[in-house]
Order: sequence, then C-alpha cells, then structure tokens
Amino acid sequence: MFRIPRLLALLLGAGLVLSPVLHAQEAALSTKPAKEAPAKTASTCAQMSDGLPPLDPVTDNKVRLTADRVDLTDEDYSRLLGSVRLRLNDTEISAEELDYDDAEKRVFINARSLFRSKDYVIEAQRSSFDIDDEQGLFEDNAFTLMSRSARGNASRMELRGDKTAALTEVRYTTCAPGNDSWYLEASRITLDQEEGLGTARHARLRFLGVPIFYTPWLQFPIDDRRRTGLLYPIVGDTDKTGFDVRQPVYFNLGPNYDLTLTPRYMSERGTQFNGEGRYLFARSEGELGYQYLNRDERTDEKRDYVYWNHAGLINRRLAMDVRFAEASDPQYFEDLGGNIDLSSISFLERSARFTYQAPAVYSVQALFQDYQSIASSLTASEDPYRRLPQILFNAQTRNSFLYSRVGITGEYDNFIRDNSVEGQRLDLAPFLKIERDTLSWFGGAQFDYHYSAYELDRSGATPAREPERGLPVLSAEYGMRFERLLADGTPQLVEPRVFYLYVPYENQDELPVFDSGEPDFDFTQLFARNRFSGLDRLSDANQLALALTARQLDPNTGAVKAALSVGQLYRFVEPRVALPGEPTPPRGATDFIGAFDYWLSSRWSARTLTQWSPETAEFTRGAVALRYRDDSRRLFEAAYRYRSDLLEQTDLLALTPLYGPVSLSARWRYSIRDQKSLDTFGGLRYETCCWAANLAFRRYISDSQGNFNNGIYLQLELKGLGQIGSGFPNLRGEDDVY
Repeated sequence: MFRIPRLLALLLGAGLVLSPVLHAQEAALSTKPAKEAPAKTASTCAQMSDGLPPLDPVTDNKVRLTADRVDLTDEDYSRLLGSVRLRLNDTEISAEELDYDDAEKRVFINARSLFRSKDYVIEAQRSSFDIDDEQGLFEDNAFTLMSRSARGNASRMELRGDKTAALTEVRYTTCAPGNDSWYLEASRITLDQEEGLGTARHARLRFLGVPIFYTPWLQFPIDDRRRTGLLYPIVGDTDKTGFDVRQPVYFNLGPNYDLTLTPRYMSERGTQFNGEGRYLFARSEGELGYQYLNRDERTDEKRDYVYWNHAGLINRRLAMDVRFAEASDPQYFEDLGGNIDLSSISFLERSARFTYQAPAVYSVQALFQDYQSIASSLTASEDPYRRLPQILFNAQTRNSFLYSRVGITGEYDNFIRDNSVEGQRLDLAPFLKIERDTLSWFGGAQFDYHYSAYELDRSGATPAREPERGLPVLSAEYGMRFERLLADGTPQLVEPRVFYLYVPYENQDELPVFDSGEPDFDFTQLFARNRFSGLDRLSDANQLALALTARQLDPNTGAVKAALSVGQLYRFVEPRVALPGEPTPPRGATDFIGAFDYWLSSRWSARTLTQWSPETAEFTRGAVALRYRDDSRRLFEAAYRYRSDLLEQTDLLALTPLYGPVSLSARWRYSIRDQKSLDTFGGLRYETCCWAANLAFRRYISDSQGNFNNGIYLQLELKGLGQIGSGFPNLRGEDDVY
C-alpha cells in the first residue's frame, strides 16, 4: 500500500524542516573514499562565467585609469569618457563614463558598468567605489558569484572591505544563464567569502515559478567547506516503517571530527533518534553511532543499536582494530534497517585485533572475537564460536638458501559457545619450502608438519578430553609460460600448471569442530593444501591438479581481450576424513572447473563460469553474464545463475537515457526454481542542468522468512542548493550482476 499524496505533500512542503539552514556541505573526513562524480546530463550544461579574458596579474598597489578622453573639472576631480577602465590589484571596473575624485580616492558611475574580481562579476546601472577601502556600492545590478557558479540580481549590493557583501531585494540561483527553474528570493542576503556562507532574511524558494517554502532566516554554502547545518532530508514510504522521514543535522566540530544527529519519524513505528560521530587522528580513525527508539508502536518495545569501529597504530609496528555492535533484538535490521543489505545481516561482530609486524621476519596477531546473532532462521548450534582469544604467529628466515626457506606458523584458540563443546586448541606447523620463478617456468615445493592439541572442557560429545593430531603435508607445483604473436600481431599467453598434494590419513573423529567447514569447489580449490577451512579437520590427500590459463591481449593497449581458465582434480585414493554427517568425495576425477571472459568490443563483454561433470556429462553449476556499457550512461546486463538442486536465477539490469532529460533505471532478479521475483526495482529520472527529479519503486525480500517489503521513493534535487528525498542513486542497484 502506497501513500503517494502524503509523500508529495511532504516533498512540496519540505521547507518546514529546512530552516534555519537549507544546506550543509556533506563532505566526508579524509578517512572515507571520495564520492563518485555525478554523471553528466544528457544535454550539455553551460558553465557559468563572465565570458571575458582573464585579468592580467598585477603585483603593485597602483591605480591604473585608461579612457578615450579625460575632462578635468577641477584639480582633484575628473571625468573619463569612452572605454573607461580602472584597474586596482585583482579588481577591474569598466564603463563608458566615470567620475574620479583623486582626493577622496572614490569612483562614481551613473551609467552601466562592469565590476570584475576573483569573487564577483557585477553589472550595475549605478555604482560607486572606494579605492582605499576597496569597497563599493552597486545599484540595480546583476551579479555572478564565481566561487559557487551562482548568479542573481539585486536592487542594491554593497561590497565591504572585510570580504562580505550585503544585497537587498535579491534573487539568487545556481542555474545557468537563461534558466530560472529555481531561485531564492530574499529581502536581504549577506555573502561572507571568509566563512563561505550566505545568510538570507525572509527567504522564499520558488521551483518552476511556484513558491514551495518560506523561512525568516536561512544559511547556505557559497564554497565547498564542511560546515554545521541541515543535510538533505530523506523521505520514503515502505510496508515495514510506513511513512518514513529522516532529517540529518550535521555538526562540524573540528577539522578532524564531526557529528551527525538524525531524528527519524516512522508512521508505523514511532520517532527514532540516530547519532553518528567520526574522528580522524594522526595514527587512528573511527566512527561511533547510536540509534534509539523509545517505543516501537508495532511491538510495544524499546529498540536500540550501538556500534563502534576503530583502526589505528599504537606504535610503528603495533596496530589495533576494534569493532563493536549490538542491537536490542534480532529483528532490528529487518524492521528498521531500511535496505536489503542491512536486512540480510546474520551476525554483529565484537572484536579487538592487535597485530605486531617485524617486516620480513615474523608477525604476531591477537584477536578477541565475539558475535551477536541476529538471524532468526539460525539455531544456537549454528552460531559461530567466540574466540577468547586467538593468537597467530608466523615466522620465516629473512633470506633464502638455494631458493629455500624455513619457518613456522602457529595458532592458539580458546573457543566458547553456550551449550556446546568448548575448549582450547594449539596448532604448530614448521615448514620448509623451495620456490623458483623464471620468465619461462616456475615451480616450488613445501613440506609441513601439522601438530594440533586440544584441551576440552566438556567431553560428552567427544571420546577424549585431550585429543591430539600430527600429520605431514607435502605439496609440489610446476608451471610453464608460453608466449607467441598471432598473424595479426596479437599476443597470446598460455600457462599450463600442475599441482600435487599428499597428506596421509589419520582418524580425526575424536576432534571437535570449532571452525572447520568445506567451501565450494572452485578454481582456487584445485591448489588448496587442505580440502577444509579452519584447522579442526586436515583432509587426507593423494591428488593431482591440472590447470590451464590462456590470455589474449590487445596489441595496441596491452589490455586483456580474452581469458580462459580450466582445471580438474584427480584423486588417486578416496579421502576418508569428513565433517560429521557429511559425505566424502569419491576417488577419481572431479568435475571440470572453468571460467571464460571475453571483451567483444570496448562496449560489450561476456563472462562464463562453469562446473561440468564428465561422469554425467551435465553442468552442475554455471553462470553466464553479458554486459553493455558506453560513454552516454547506458548500461545493460543480463545474467543467469544455476546450481544443481539448489538455485536457478536470472538477473536483468538497465540504466539508460530514454528521451532528452528522461532516463530509466531498472533491475529484476527472478528465481526460476521458486517461480517468484526476489528483487524488483524501477526508477525514472528527469534531469536538467539546474534540477533533477526521481521517482522509484522497489519490492524486495526484507527478512530471513522471505517476506517482501514494498517502497516508493521521491527525490527533488536543486543543483547547487540542496536536494529533498532519499538518495536515488543508492537505490538503483548498480552492483555487478556478475
């Protein structure tokens, strides 16, 4: 159910929440990546400028006057006529006639004049200028603010020596000349170049000639500095929250730390308070946030969420990373998260990691890790173990001897989980490795001895309280590199590779399973030294992997035009080590794993990932994707994913201009196996050089039970001033369908 009239009413009346500060610069601290530059509009947008050649630099403080004719009325007073120009430092005044008082160092112009400086271009009908104080008065003028590419007109504009300007009866806009789609009317505006702020009194904002709000006092930026004020309000309407309005208030507390407070009103939930602070110091950075809803009107409960992320250096070699998050209940993100990424979170991490690095010699890492489970579909036995603590140690000789090095890896863990087998694990693995890499071939071998010892607190699920395991691991690898030029000069590279792994069998059924699992069989698994992740299971192995990688390069740019990787694993004996309740893979050849990428042109590309069974002559897993992208903001992607007895899905994405200023964004994810849509998004954008409007609809799975959430979103952007509505580009789903 959608409440479009109510959403439109709030959108048009957003001025009620936009005072006293209409816009505040939302620049991130330098710890954050820079935002992507906005895409160019379909039409060419004219850049605002005075259209005149730049002023020649002047290094002295002399007044220069030139004219076609000069009339001296008395000793200190003169009138200049015809192509008059006055130059002082970086300021120039030009007119057809000008009166100059040399005693008072003042200029009077009773005709049309043009004033130019690095900050302003002013065309006035009457003006005067004080040369000593470098301040002036311009009446019935049209002005351009160079720092903001803004323009307007005022009945009176006074430039002051303190780098401020006072304007009376003003009309202000950042639209290009000839376009007044939106403008700000005010009885008085003060522009402060030092502070980078404009202050308006009795301001009225008009959009397409219609007044959309009024405020008695308003501030807006005239440069790109971060400053305290209101950020863009967020407006939406979804099934989970109802009518949803957020109004961020930004506080620029210092050059290296800030705070954002966001009151949020949800018609179906109540009023929520959100706060987030960020900091950046010489050796550390981080963010701290808190969200609080005193009473959820649907659940009649208090709900909150707190988080802290910190990363920094304690000294030159010791680093620290801290992550903490806690929600009041498992359904917090499903109900209040606001997007599909948050609603799919399964665990909240609480951890502290300390890393000591002695370059090229050894490293030590200590980790204290806990989780809060918020996935309602998981049982307690499926929660991960807490590591309190985990200590990792790695060391190897600094230099090689006859291409060989020796070293050791070690790991100590203390695993804790309620109602489960708990205990400590120590794993030590001394190793000897040999590596050689040349232009035409590469090879190496490694021998490890893995010793693992446990001390368990509960022995009910295992026959031994202090089980042990010791196993050698031997691997060897060899590959060759072949290069040739095709008839048309295209370079072609072929790299065959062979990898052998041997691990003897040892019964490991008495060992608990704290962190081991069996990952998907993919190309990287061909060269893995253990079939399992984690250290609780070390698979026995007597196997050989064969793989081939081929690439074809563009002879002009060196870019890859085509790439092919294919490989297969052959097990000489059937592995006997398995996870509880899981089967072991059979002896013999595995499925073929392959990947193929091809760039048909600079705009078209394709990718294929496959797993093919030679036993059944069928594809057990596959993915195919086709992409088109050009310089005119067109992007089309079509993908198909398949996994035997698990999923079969399609994914379509389109971003394209339709006609003139109108563009389309759409995405559709569909499950063929379940015969239902998983995520549907459609949006229209109307964009000009001066303003843009967006309308979007989205229906997606919002929780672990498979329930859907429907939402409609509106956004109005007044370029150079602010935007009203939710961030439309974030809704388009531009991540790869690959």
